[in-house]
Amino acid sequence: MNAPVLALSGARLERAFPFHLSLDAELRIRGRGASLGKAMPALNEGMPLAGCFEVSRPRGADSVQAWREHGADLCTLRSLSQPRLSLRGSCEVFDDGTVLLLVSPVLGSMEEMRAHGLAFDDFAPHDAVGEMLLLARSMQTSMDDTQRMATRARRRSQQMDTILELGQNGMVLVDPGGHVLHANGALLRMLDMRREQLPGLTAAALDAHLAGLLEPGQPCGPWFGGAAADPTERAAARGDTPSRVLRLARPRACVVEISARRSEDGALAIYLRDITAEFEVDRMKSEFLTTAAHELRTPMVSVFGFTELLLNRPIDETRRRDVLQTIHRQCGRLITMVNDLLDLARIESRQGQVLQRRSVDLTELVQEAVQAQHVGDRMHRIALSLGTPGTAPATARLDRDKTVQALSNVLSNAVKYSPAGGEIRVDLVPGRLESQPTLGVRVRDPGIGMSAPQLARVFERFYRADPSGNIPGTGLGMSLVKEIVELQGGRIEIDSKEGQGTTVTLWFPLQAEAAAGPATQGRWDNPSSPQSEPLIGPQPSTVNRHPVMPLP
Repeated sequence: MNAPVLALSGARLERAFPFHLSLDAELRIRGRGASLGKAMPALNEGMPLAGCFEVSRPRGADSVQAWREHGADLCTLRSLSQPRLSLRGSCEVFDDGTVLLLVSPVLGSMEEMRAHGLAFDDFAPHDAVGEMLLLARSMQTSMDDTQRMATRARRRSQQMDTILELGQNGMVLVDPGGHVLHANGALLRMLDMRREQLPGLTAAALDAHLAGLLEPGQPCGPWFGGAAADPTERAAARGDTPSRVLRLARPRACVVEISARRSEDGALAIYLRDITAEFEVDRMKSEFLTTAAHELRTPMVSVFGFTELLLNRPIDETRRRDVLQTIHRQCGRLITMVNDLLDLARIESRQGQVLQRRSVDLTELVQEAVQAQHVGDRMHRIALSLGTPGTAPATARLDRDKTVQALSNVLSNAVKYSPAGGEIRVDLVPGRLESQPTLGVRVRDPGIGMSAPQLARVFERFYRADPSGNIPGTGLGMSLVKEIVELQGGRIEIDSKEGQGTTVTLWFPLQAEAAAGPATQGRWDNPSSPQSEPLIGPQPSTVNRHPVMPLP
């Protein structure tokens, strides 16, 4: 056992094992390698091993016998003064009870090596520490790059998911095998689906679901399951596919445009865009131009014809006066139509900024609108209920002139569309709109009423429930009423049945002091109910106006 020690004694041992430790029979340090002394300058001869190192292997090695029993197995030590420095190697126990630990430091990087004050020259050539540290540095760099790329990809994915989720249009990604990989919230809402249905969902199942939402007579699919099973077909179909337009009946009636793009690997990205508004705008634009041209052309032709008659033919004074009255009447109709169009354009373009809103008494505006409504015969009666005399005024911030114009339009329609005459009721009805106290002006007529399809289009410009032309009007009145009311924070409600008359209610928000006054007594729970009670006060007065109706 002594021969190997003699062969590696002195300088040779130092060169072969620059981090070795030599221990006596009491496990005290009697020698150390120069490189170990460089890493641990406080390590001196005579110091106990247990006071300098924590021995992990062999555990509990507090005697030479324990080291002898451990044999040539791996031993591990950790410096107590420098916890980041660990040594690993093997041990030799000699006959005289001395122990030789042939160890090297465990290093994870060149930075760690430098932190211990070491360099490559401090290691034995057979340690190959340089190659190991360079390999560790290369692996660490690769791991760092991979981590950065993974983090960047994860952030990019989160950004794309956020963008897709915020979009108003539907997106779905189908893999080459026909399975749905991702669908955004807009698509789920559009197709009335839940996110829990996505795992395991196939494109064919998504096609079947969409087919159940379509209006009858729509083109057949597939829309999502069009990924070709043959890779050759997928390669040939690469790129954008022609867009298709579908009409959905559920969960709501709408028009969607479906377009798709196939990637090189055969995956399919499908984009669903809701184009209902575009379709509706195109339809309304065409109808508006057609109707506007017709409505403007009719009085202009009349004016042109009668003017030509006056210029080219001699007519007596009585006939001449009739012709001039007709021209005057048709010019007034043209002026009214153009003024209504200009009012609508101004209000829409400036988003209500043309309205001069001030605190006004709404009951006074109702009286003014009724006074301005001329009834040319005694077939119609107006029953007006304004509440108890002496109660607090119903104060609201409104544009006085525009509000009177809106009320006058509603009253005018009630008279015109009640050709058989009858009683037109005007009531003030308290209510609430989004928790805010409001006062409604309810106008009921016993006229011809409207069917459900007609009622759905009542606010379209130039639309008239009676297209025969027997009832005068431009078809712009209700559009203007809606704009005036809603831009002042109110709401308009219409209830009508064909042959049973129409009820129009204009709701206006009240100011706080008015909402707390006696004038707001009555039923406030359901402002849209036709059974809402009128304000507390005397019975409505029935008034015949010819030409001006006296107020109660």
